[in-house]
Amino acid sequence: MISLLFQTKIISQESQQQPDTTIIHYDRFALVTGATAGMIATAHFQSYNSWWKNERSAFRIHDEGGYALGADKLGHFYFSYLTSDILGRSYEWAGVENSFLIGACIAFALELYVEIEDGFTKKLGFSPGDFGADIAGAAYPYLRNKYSWINNFDFKLSVYPSANYRNGMYRTIIDDYESIYYWLSFDRNLLPDMLNTIMPEFITFALGYGVKNIVNSGTGKSEIFISFDYDFEKLPGDGSFIRSVKHILNYIHFPAPAIRLTPSVIFYGLKF
Repeated sequence: MISLLFQTKIISQESQQQPDTTIIHYDRFALVTGATAGMIATAHFQSYNSWWKNERSAFRIHDEGGYALGADKLGHFYFSYLTSDILGRSYEWAGVENSFLIGACIAFALELYVEIEDGFTKKLGFSPGDFGADIAGAAYPYLRNKYSWINNFDFKLSVYPSANYRNGMYRTIIDDYESIYYWLSFDRNLLPDMLNTIMPEFITFALGYGVKNIVNSGTGKSEIFISFDYDFEKLPGDGSFIRSVKHILNYIHFPAPAIRLTPSVIFYGLKF
């Protein structure tokens, strides 16, 4: 995560000039590649120390079924998407042609490596479901760059500490699926004209998904929300630095009025 955050800083440095993919800027290329190597090394050592160390076994495939009510699959999709998008934009900043394809390939290779290592770990195993979500997330930024209609959809994340996390049940908040919500945000192009005329241009809607009470296997409930959402890229400001900041903000779903639709209806003045 530290390396990913560093690479978002690289993206924001586009303020100097527009990306030019006809000329490779080798100093930028070296910086991006070094940061990418750091990200891969960080991911390896974090996973090794947390999961793989002293847990080696013969390779096996493990079908997780409905583990965490699907929240883990959304997590795999989102973080593969985030990695792929940041890498694609970073290499675009460096002047590399087909940068989003390169970003997708690196994200795919990284996630494949992690899944294979999981396959040699006693308590984990290679999960086809996780790997499928990894592939979809890694491919999404490339496809969005290739097919304009896909830009009507954006994927976001929000975090609000659950009671179990606050009680010390998890080492990090990323380990707690109950603390994390995933959102599918819709571009205003998909909204009825009536709504577009009465709402500010940067306001849109998103569908959210979360889970609760999943500590014990086979238990828990899914939550589905509909919420207002903010499209920061519709705010004023057209400088390359400002555009980069707005894009980075769009990785996150910020607190907004919402309605929980299932398992029961609840209205939120602000849903985090």
